[in-house]
Amino acid sequence: MNFAVIDWVIVVLYLALSLGIGILGKRFVGDLTHFLVAGRELGVYLGIATLAATEIGSVTYMYMAELGYKAGFAAFASALISGASMIVIGRTGFIITRFRELKLMTVPEYFQVKYSVGLRILTGFVVALGGILNMGVFLKIEGQFLVTVSGIDGRYLVAVMTGILLLELIYTVLGGMVSIVITDFMQYILLSVATILVTLYAVRSTGFDNIVDKVEKIMGPGGFSPIQSPRFGWTFLIWQVLLWVSLSTCWQTTAMRMMSTKGPETGKKVMTWTGVIFLGRGMLPMLWGMCALVMFGTGPIGIDGIPAPVVNGQTIEPIAAMPAMLARILGPGVRGIVVAGMLAATMSVNSSYLLGWSSVISQDIVVPLRSIQGKGQLSSKQQILINRICNVLVSLFIMFWGLYYTLPDAVYLYLGLTCTIYLSGVFVSVIGGLYWPRANVVGGYAAMLMGAVGTVVPFFVLGWSANVTGFAAFGLAAMGLVVGSLAGKPTPASVKAAVN
Repeated sequence: MNFAVIDWVIVVLYLALSLGIGILGKRFVGDLTHFLVAGRELGVYLGIATLAATEIGSVTYMYMAELGYKAGFAAFASALISGASMIVIGRTGFIITRFRELKLMTVPEYFQVKYSVGLRILTGFVVALGGILNMGVFLKIEGQFLVTVSGIDGRYLVAVMTGILLLELIYTVLGGMVSIVITDFMQYILLSVATILVTLYAVRSTGFDNIVDKVEKIMGPGGFSPIQSPRFGWTFLIWQVLLWVSLSTCWQTTAMRMMSTKGPETGKKVMTWTGVIFLGRGMLPMLWGMCALVMFGTGPIGIDGIPAPVVNGQTIEPIAAMPAMLARILGPGVRGIVVAGMLAATMSVNSSYLLGWSSVISQDIVVPLRSIQGKGQLSSKQQILINRICNVLVSLFIMFWGLYYTLPDAVYLYLGLTCTIYLSGVFVSVIGGLYWPRANVVGGYAAMLMGAVGTVVPFFVLGWSANVTGFAAFGLAAMGLVVGSLAGKPTPASVKAAVN
């Protein structure tokens, strides 16, 4: 065991405090608006903390560190693109302002306002599919982090995954967005402390000059330039711009934070300042991955030309190199603080994602289907109950997928592709709906279907690279919107007025 008694005390106390505070959030859930978008009362500072915490988890640090281990400083390109995209969107209010003005609670809800209830249901299905597949690998990676750093026997990985999931599920099911926002603020503070500590320890233990030398020796110019990197190139950069602009505007968990703010101007400030945080969110763990490369990168050379990490004489996967490094360099007490911080990040991300995808299933599939069938309107309490049931069902699938699915490539690329399943069609359709008067329901259907199929078939069936698949999916979705809209009937003037 790597953990000392003090480490266990810190972690257990944090988990108990977080769970208690999360459960208290149930007191403030009055209706569905409180449960899904916190009553639309988030201010700037709380909004920044909860948005940052929502998209920074231990799984984030794991896949970013893996990318740094495999790609060196060239990986910084994706971090810079993510932060810059959010800053530009925050300054301009692109898409997020209109979403907030329309008082939406989910992204697919826009599709009923602009297009049709049928397209809202299809979009809800595609959004839920992409989001749940995206989240499906979280638990396994998070459990692997905790097992590696703490020294718990790997045979207990499933038990660790189950424990993490149950803690998140309890307060998410009870308090919804209110509980998530309350716990996010505390979790963000602890995560920030952990991030600073890890960076200082990692760079001090390896030396920055050694990091540069190692990357140059193994990767050459491709370790510093994303254009020259065999893993990236121009298609990767273009896909990343499209991906991060769409993530910052149409990704359900991010959009829900914008929908929860007091108003459009508040949302713009939250997005801008979170973009600044996102620069560090990517580059710091990538740097940790390079530190792990210096410390452990002595194993057999893989097909990508990168040596496998060797820890205590055993070859491990690159994604496990960063937590193995933390287990070696952090002392008692500090190790407990860092793990508590990473657990804080884990709970923030997973609780938000559980709520996000369950809300889409309940609000954009179940409720509209009842409407089409002519059944009566559900009360706020009934809709909250459906959301809670969906939370549990999504959790069960995530546990199954995390245990049995084998990732074909770097985790970062897998997550980007599962995002693209729905973001390609949604992003193109939202832009068309807001900024192109000719966009109509036929174009919306074509964009959603071509974007989803253009992601799933090439990557999961044909085995195309993530770069080419992601780039092509956005292109196919755009083609579908344009061709479908030109072939279909124009959108009625009354609908145009409602969304513009």
